[in-house]
Amino acid sequence: MATQQTRRRSVTKTHERIAQLGWRHDYHQPVPIYETRYVFPEKAKDPMKQVMREYLPMQLEKDDRVYGGFDAALRAGMPTKADERWLQVMKPLVLILVYAEGAAGRCMSVVMDVVPNEELLNGYHVQFVDEVRHIGMQMNLARWYAKHTPDPAGWHRGQEYMAENMFTRAGINMFSHSFVGDPIAAGFTMMTVIETAFTNVAFVALPDVATRNGDFIQATTYSSVQSDEARHISNGYATMLTVLQKDENIPLIQHDLQQAWWIVHAFVDPFVGTIMEYFSSDRSDNESYLTKWDRWIRDDWYRSYVEQLGKMGVTVPPDMFERARERLVAGLHHKTAPLAFATWPLQFWKFSPLTEKDFDWFEAQYPGWYDEYGATWEAYSALTDPEEGALLLGGLLDGAPPFCWTCMLACVLDDDMCHRTCTDAHGHERTRFYCSPECKWLDETNPGRYTGDRNFFDKHHGKALSEVIVELGLLRADGRTLIGQPHLRKDQMWTIDHIRDCDFEIRSPNITQARVLGLPDGNWHDPDDPHGAVMGDGNGFQPVTLYGGGRGRNGDGRVVSTPEDLAAAAVGSTPWVKL
Repeated sequence: MATQQTRRRSVTKTHERIAQLGWRHDYHQPVPIYETRYVFPEKAKDPMKQVMREYLPMQLEKDDRVYGGFDAALRAGMPTKADERWLQVMKPLVLILVYAEGAAGRCMSVVMDVVPNEELLNGYHVQFVDEVRHIGMQMNLARWYAKHTPDPAGWHRGQEYMAENMFTRAGINMFSHSFVGDPIAAGFTMMTVIETAFTNVAFVALPDVATRNGDFIQATTYSSVQSDEARHISNGYATMLTVLQKDENIPLIQHDLQQAWWIVHAFVDPFVGTIMEYFSSDRSDNESYLTKWDRWIRDDWYRSYVEQLGKMGVTVPPDMFERARERLVAGLHHKTAPLAFATWPLQFWKFSPLTEKDFDWFEAQYPGWYDEYGATWEAYSALTDPEEGALLLGGLLDGAPPFCWTCMLACVLDDDMCHRTCTDAHGHERTRFYCSPECKWLDETNPGRYTGDRNFFDKHHGKALSEVIVELGLLRADGRTLIGQPHLRKDQMWTIDHIRDCDFEIRSPNITQARVLGLPDGNWHDPDDPHGAVMGDGNGFQPVTLYGGGRGRNGDGRVVSTPEDLAAAAVGSTPWVKL
């Protein structure tokens, strides 16, 4: 008996039928929300056609594999077999990556508002669906960790803690660049830099480290996420090729691509580098973070992608990329890690002292490492017992570097640190510190962006450490034991009483450094303001009311800058001036 054959659907015809649905609003006159400096041609590159037929069956299959992997990991006893040092740092990592997925979805919303080309809009829409899928997967991963790993404390209120944590707030700051400012610049930040360059490190290299530490469910989840990133990379490339059809966009691309690169590097490299090297107990991997960076970022992205844009007229000077690598060679993440460990009472995950095995690995990868950093790590290990009655943070905070106004991480490289004096809304001079001239450049050329209550220690300056811990809710269910601990032992856990026995007053490094240097006040926290911030941009920025209907129409009262003002402030005569 003959069987009925399923007729193969034509990808081209399916694509044409979907295109007929269109994106034009014929039932109302759309009100523009965002404006862009970029000019678009009538015809765009189409990143969507290749996945038109396979998309939904493919995603269903991948979801089945991921959620099946959750069950398999539980049956295999992974929660008790995986290394606990590694499992602890999943608390900040997974939660900040969930925020990143949400930021990517928001990015699609802003670019869809300004891009007129239906071919690109199809790709953005599917990417938005991807990001929703990723959020669901990763929140389920967080739930799985909370239910089954040995120490659920920190997971239970992780998203609440994340908003007040000195390191995850810096991540929120970085990922928020993908939906603020010019929508196309925001799109390049997300699609061209974060997704094309750095997901290789976050979603390929990190899962390899996870597997080495016995955590294969993290690798299962993020490998599924990374398989979608190829499509998002295609969206970014199609957007780039589309705007490149107009020569007037080239200076904007050159400028925005450099800014996007530095924004992402300034947070991701110290954050991911610290997690990858300082929270792994397995030392079978002979590749350092710098080696992985050279392969995934320098070779596979900068040399294979950015340099090739020169053939299309986009000339991006190499200075910014060379500077980023120089900072890694100078010890960017090695100098960030001790500060992260010393602030353990203010974190929502546990830490673990480095061992002789760790010391040997670091010395093999970075000759001279122990001579420079060994004493600090020995001191940390000696002060993990509460009976010692001392905290490394007390002494470290006195000489700690200020925190960068732009990227919100510590200015750990002395030769790079710089500052400038700004005038607040009340006419008072205040000092902003920067981890690098590039972060200073970002603040100066993006008026109205970097404002608010940005410094963690400014907010808590003058308070007792114990007071801040209680205020942030960093106590376990018994109301006494801290969530953050300097070790992984079940005994000798620090309590709030131990902290009070060796309590000290928190002093903001920014305020202290400004006083030492004889500079104007380094404090930007205002307890009397509803948002806790000293208002005022500091760039001489005078905001105007515009939004609600575009130029020449009545706005809705929101305060923004005109695109022309932003463009003039940002681009200048050259896209990058070597500092």
